[in-house]
Amino acid sequence: MTLAVATTVVSSAFAGGPMTNTNQSAHFLRSVARGTSLTTDAVYTNPAGVVFMADGFHLGINDQMATQTRTITSTYAPFAMGAKNGGVATKDFEGAVTSLVIPSVHFAWKHNRLALMAGFGVNGGGGSLEFANGLGSFERQFSVLPVGMQQLNIPATAYDMDMYLMGKSMTLAFNAGAAFRLTDWLSVAAQIRYSSTSNSYEGHMKNINVLVGGQMQSASALFTSALTTMQGQYAQYSAMYEQLVAAGMGESAQAKELQAGLAQLQAGMQTVGENAVKTSDHILDVKQKGSSISPVVALAFHKGAWDASLKYEFKMATELEIESAEVSAKDPVINAIFADGTTVKAETPALLAAAVSRHFGPVKVTAQWHHFFDKNAENSFSSVIEGNTNEYMLGVEWQISDKWLVSAGTQRTQLNMNENAYSDMNFSISSWSVAAGLKYQVCDLVGINLGIMPTIYDEAVAVGQVSGVDFKDVYKRTSLAWGIGLDFKFGK
Repeated sequence: MTLAVATTVVSSAFAGGPMTNTNQSAHFLRSVARGTSLTTDAVYTNPAGVVFMADGFHLGINDQMATQTRTITSTYAPFAMGAKNGGVATKDFEGAVTSLVIPSVHFAWKHNRLALMAGFGVNGGGGSLEFANGLGSFERQFSVLPVGMQQLNIPATAYDMDMYLMGKSMTLAFNAGAAFRLTDWLSVAAQIRYSSTSNSYEGHMKNINVLVGGQMQSASALFTSALTTMQGQYAQYSAMYEQLVAAGMGESAQAKELQAGLAQLQAGMQTVGENAVKTSDHILDVKQKGSSISPVVALAFHKGAWDASLKYEFKMATELEIESAEVSAKDPVINAIFADGTTVKAETPALLAAAVSRHFGPVKVTAQWHHFFDKNAENSFSSVIEGNTNEYMLGVEWQISDKWLVSAGTQRTQLNMNENAYSDMNFSISSWSVAAGLKYQVCDLVGINLGIMPTIYDEAVAVGQVSGVDFKDVYKRTSLAWGIGLDFKFGK
């Protein structure tokens, strides 16, 4: 039995790779394919293109909101012995998160061939995910308690427990850089990006009980009692063995039988003692913090009806330091996983992004591709990654009038992972996202962007064994994001 929480209980709340949020503004939520943008969000999506914007200062302020659910439908025969499971071996474990403040800010100053820029946004995570009834992987470890008790001649027939888990995650990325126009139609850009990650996990596993003789009893107390009995037997057999040795009968059949019994008792006492500890109450209170610095380089093409861009974001080699609260640090089960003061890798993979656009009068059509180098990043997904992630985007914007622009888009995120290596604490699913929204130009200096983006996930299935018994987990997710953004332009 173990108690474990992966660093991805809360992963990306939006569309993107398993560790990365690629949507950094309301503009994304209304059209998705932003790789050739020439407005404020270009600071993130098209850094080299900033130099093709109008001279002056540009400021974009955005807030995105999102709701997300995760449901793991787990089938495991011992679940039927759960006191609250109604004799059914299949059980749903549900988690939900709502984030109402996911901000981003983009700033640029452009003059002739030069542009300077800065910004920040939520590069990963973005909320707190709560599992009010714990997770199936937790319960599986304790659902076999009645069988284990029966092997100790304790007539247990059911189990019960109180589980809760909440994970919070946020990675803020701050970037600053410059762009330079090499020719009338070609430009380059470079940025330095500083990322700061903060995760926290809270939860408990309490009141782990088994039903014996019609009454719920503490599993830990029963194991402790069994351990005391075994210790008494061990002392008795040891004394008998020592008497035989003293009488010169240390090699007799009786002595050898006692030796074998002592070895068996010793192994049993270790197992029972470990179970007494593991079935006691556990309180989880852990934080993880870390940061990294990485570069971003980009090219942009802007000529006539055509726009194109190429961007490479280097890997964010973040390493998180574990800060375990005293109650967790003193818990031998939790501290074995979250050892206070140790570090864990949480690298965000490098990203190659390419986009091309064509204007057809007032209509702009953009196609875009993202390639995440997941295989080269070490994080909690490393054990399930089989290949790199690809995203394919298509967006359309229609400038209806000087005041109004409407847009829509779609995105396919295609992961390459081994689903049978998933756990309910560590999974990501391929998805389709659709986007729609508008921009209203209040005046020459102010524009308002509104967007909404639901994400439809594929279904993932994992099978395996725990304690020699087959299990099946079906993973489902839902996500809906919406947002508002203000674009300001001032000065020349």
